[in-house]
Amino acid sequence: MSSKNTLLLLMFVLFVSNHAFAQSNLDFEHGLKGWLTTGNASIDKTNCHSGSQCIRIGKGVGSVFRRMPVSSLAIVQFNAYLKSGYKGVKGYSFIRFYDIKHNKILEYKSKGIDSLTYQETGNYTEAPPDASYMEIGIEKDAAARGYIYADDFKIESDVTRHKIKHSVEVDLDQYMRPFWQSDTIYNETVLLYSVNGKPAEGKLLYQPDRILSVKSFDLHTTYTSGKDYSLNGNVMKRSSGSAMLYRADTSFDTKKDLTWFNTQSQWVVVTYTHHDKWTGPIPAYKGNLLPITQENLHAKKPLKIVAFGMSITRGMNISSYDDVPPYMPCYVDLFARQLRKAYRYDDIKVYNAGLPGAAVDWGAQYADKYVNPTKPDLVIIDFGMNDFWRLTPEQFKGYIEAIIRKVRAANPKVEFLLLSNMKFDPAYVLDSDKYKAFYTGNLEGYSHVLAQMETNGVINLDMYAISDVIYTHKKAKDCISNPLHPNDYLERWFAQGLVRLLVK
Repeated sequence: MSSKNTLLLLMFVLFVSNHAFAQSNLDFEHGLKGWLTTGNASIDKTNCHSGSQCIRIGKGVGSVFRRMPVSSLAIVQFNAYLKSGYKGVKGYSFIRFYDIKHNKILEYKSKGIDSLTYQETGNYTEAPPDASYMEIGIEKDAAARGYIYADDFKIESDVTRHKIKHSVEVDLDQYMRPFWQSDTIYNETVLLYSVNGKPAEGKLLYQPDRILSVKSFDLHTTYTSGKDYSLNGNVMKRSSGSAMLYRADTSFDTKKDLTWFNTQSQWVVVTYTHHDKWTGPIPAYKGNLLPITQENLHAKKPLKIVAFGMSITRGMNISSYDDVPPYMPCYVDLFARQLRKAYRYDDIKVYNAGLPGAAVDWGAQYADKYVNPTKPDLVIIDFGMNDFWRLTPEQFKGYIEAIIRKVRAANPKVEFLLLSNMKFDPAYVLDSDKYKAFYTGNLEGYSHVLAQMETNGVINLDMYAISDVIYTHKKAKDCISNPLHPNDYLERWFAQGLVRLLVK
């Protein structure tokens, strides 16, 4: 199971690496320009990983590192190649975060490497909210005599930053009308799907009374009834020769366990009216369990919200994150926006401390570093999608409780919103996988233990139960960008559900 978890983390890293911004002279071809050193560190021309120059560190203590500014809660990734001159002489990669007063806040350090051939090392994490700058580098174990060599760094100091900030291209007021009570559904996503060569089709959540529009996901193309599609009840069928995007069953690997796919922007979006009712779970107001948050909202006092979690928290594979139209914000931002509108004031600040690939034990270990410096009033805790591989519900609950304890130790009045996560795509794990029941049972079990933790100061939104019902009306691939991440449509359920917990 650990190998599958490692594979998953690598997938996250590959996704986020598409947004990299490079640094210069990371291969030492221009000597030590841009680098700082301690101890015995010098340029070497005979032990390079590539090119004509690398760095040599030894015989005693020594290091080479780069110092650079970092944004609060920025996702940071670096890689380098490291080898030893002698077996037993170990080198380590490190990343250290410092505040504006030059106090070291947090350090991550790799396992020691003493391979006689170059091995890749590095780290992928996020900057604490009070970080001002960071140091990234390689150091040698001072206890051993001899040399280590390093070469070919790659440093990305703000992985999720986009070169151009696009404006949202949808009406967010429309988007935040609750799906369970509105008679008009805006831009519901449908992945038109062809089975055995038949015309591609897909289902709407409700029985439509009137179709108002059918468009491409980017909203740039409008499709026409009769020419592009036909409708039978709540089933939309693609016409032969239509320009509407679709996927065939043969385009998905149904034979490989833990099969991965990407459906970003391949849906059509449908706006329609309906009169039938939602029969699934409806989020209920729970503001009475968060008296301090409610007092701040009603009195229009400053409110700080921290979202602490993983890739779904960060908004991975939502259109704004992937930098594709219509650039819809993630659920955390939609939630805060709607609170500002509902309570008619703007002093509601959000810190998104979601780290793609993060597991709940990481959250328990570092909650004080990533949450406490902001002095939050309300903390959204959103883990689980990287944990069901290995942690039972009771183990998961223990880590959530540890996060709460660490945050409360610095701020006893802080309140919490626990998020039970959506179901992953049922096709992600084959029925033949002997661990399938373990995986699915864990994720469902997380929703139960989080619900049981509700008390004064702690509430829960059960997106597992909501997504379970949605998937019975529509296929999961209508609602997700890949097996583990919601698309814009399902993300809106997250945001609307959170709002309902705090707004009557």
